[in-house]
Amino acid sequence: MRILKGTILLVFVCVFIRIAVGKPCVVPSGSMEPTLLCGDRLWINKLAYGGRLPKRWADIPLLNVFTWIRPLRIADEQNHWKYFRLPGFTQPQLGDIVVFNSPMDERVWLVKRITHIIPQGDTLAINKETLNSYRSLIIREGSSIAKYRNRIFINGKCDSLYITKHTFYFMEGDNRDNSHDSRYFGYISEDAIVGKFDRVLYSFDSDKCGWKSIRWKRIFEKL
Repeated sequence: MRILKGTILLVFVCVFIRIAVGKPCVVPSGSMEPTLLCGDRLWINKLAYGGRLPKRWADIPLLNVFTWIRPLRIADEQNHWKYFRLPGFTQPQLGDIVVFNSPMDERVWLVKRITHIIPQGDTLAINKETLNSYRSLIIREGSSIAKYRNRIFINGKCDSLYITKHTFYFMEGDNRDNSHDSRYFGYISEDAIVGKFDRVLYSFDSDKCGWKSIRWKRIFEKL
């Protein structure tokens, strides 16, 4: 019985750390070079902005093994629990390097830098120059937008102003010529942000072998 209680407590602690504190990850591409390099091992700091509570069973570490069963996975994909974030120490700021869910596939995490912020309650002027930039933002808030005979229609009404319901972020890779970012998929809402990167744990160069593959200068390097 004591072993069972200890196991349950250990599982609970592991799940809590992964959800509220953070987790390690590997940089898979060069979209953030030279700031981040392929092979960098980073720590996702979820304490900074506050950890997101899971939206479905598949988001809960360890317990999500049940969603490997196809019928359970299909059923779980219909779940969408209310968004809630634990209290954090700060809000995402310009220049922060963050990890977030891709709007194309939320199972994929992307790493980019915040280059522009549209705060909640901001009024956007919609015209032919800004329509393409703000279209995805408006749609992600559950509203509709269309252009007809040089006039803008928001939620079926002729209007050129839109007040945001949430905070949105424009994400760009430092390696702009090799980065799929907000220039292609638009602004990202605050509920898509997973956490912040502020330090490299350690790094390996895959083109080298043995001790030579270790990038010694990047161990615990601050970003």
